Amino acid sequence: MIKNLLLLILAIFGLQLAIGQSKKYLTLEHFTNTRCGVCGGSNPGFYNTIKPFEGNFHHMTIHPSNPYSSCVLYQANIAENTERSKYYNTPGTATVFFNGTTSRGAGSVTASHISAELAKTSPIEIRVKETGTTTRNVTIEVKVTGLRPSSNYKIYVAAAEKELNYASPNGEKVHYNVFRKFASSASGDVITLPVQGSSINLNYSYTVAGTWNESQMYALVWIQDVTTKEILNSGTKFDPTPTALDETLLPNFKIYPNPVVDNLNLKFDNSISVSSISLTNIFGREIKTINPKTPVSQLAIPVSDFVKGVYFIKINSNGKTITKKWMKQ
Repeated sequence: MIKNLLLLILAIFGLQLAIGQSKKYLTLEHFTNTRCGVCGGSNPGFYNTIKPFEGNFHHMTIHPSNPYSSCVLYQANIAENTERSKYYNTPGTATVFFNGTTSRGAGSVTASHISAELAKTSPIEIRVKETGTTTRNVTIEVKVTGLRPSSNYKIYVAAAEKELNYASPNGEKVHYNVFRKFASSASGDVITLPVQGSSINLNYSYTVAGTWNESQMYALVWIQDVTTKEILNSGTKFDPTPTALDETLLPNFKIYPNPVVDNLNLKFDNSISVSSISLTNIFGREIKTINPKTPVSQLAIPVSDFVKGVYFIKINSNGKTITKKWMKQ
């Protein structure tokens, strides 16, 4: 009885989130040090843990002076590595912050920790484009798809090096998503979010230093709550064009029941041509695909063999796409 009640509460909460919500990328800020033996021992396991979730998170390594100020990546930008470390009052290395609010030792991060965060959604989307080579121009679109948060926020734009080959004293030979410098202020720039359904566009630039690998450079953008430090969402040029979980994109479209046990039912007020219907898990992995041959007004999709959890249904019709969250009971 209690278990069923909890599932119902989760389902209702999930439905409330689904309207107007967007995919939330997990932002991982990874504090490490190239001379730290503990880091050298725990980082490889951490990278193996997060690898299956690629495409659903953004990761950046930051190098504080603790425990060794002689770390070459700390020395490369002492002021801004220190700024970000002090922002969290980082307890030590190797420490990973999840969306700015939860910290864990890199060696203790598990797949379940990642999965729990990836089940969340966001009321905003961040779309990032970059042009240029040595001088990079970063164009950012911030779109509010859900209920506009009333808190105060700052936007951060950081230049990172995707892969750095460097045999460090702690035994690591490859360093991932290395923070190099801020294109924004190191303490973030104040941003006022627009009304729901609207967007704002921002422009930043940064210069690629001669010691960095230009082909590996990219900008990581995130928006963070000034008070709680929660990261609302993040984005890079590598992300696919976001799709809001917004039922207004296709008129009078419903799915039921939710949560579902056996069949997930789709219903349109009128028959429409649907090019594809796909069911994915919270990691974006496609579980089932349907390609209707004729216009659809309603459809029952068997899901009894799905394991319990949160899923998404994505419908493509006449060049429009809609994604909705549903729960398997």
